[in-house]
Amino acid sequence: MQDKKDILSRIITAVEIEALMREGRNEEAHSNLSALLKKEPKNSYAWYLLGNLYSRQKLFPQALEAYKNAKLLEPDGPAAPAVDWVVEQMSLQN
Repeated sequence: MQDKKDILSRIITAVEIEALMREGRNEEAHSNLSALLKKEPKNSYAWYLLGNLYSRQKLFPQALEAYKNAKLLEPDGPAAPAVDWVVEQMSLQN
């Protein structure tokens, strides 16, 4: 039963962070993600969300690091194509 509660809690946290990002409440989203990653450093989806947050802010080097962390933890997860996208964005800036 505890496992189900933990999974539900993680889903709710992710949904709340995604809502903050959609609302443009980036500092609050960043704070929540930092706290979550401090508690769960192997949470690949939290790393992915952090990469998304940095990407929205055009902080591509930080986004790349976050996506790489997510991809390392979950190679076939959503961060895999995001790494390539960020590298492309960085090359366009130079």
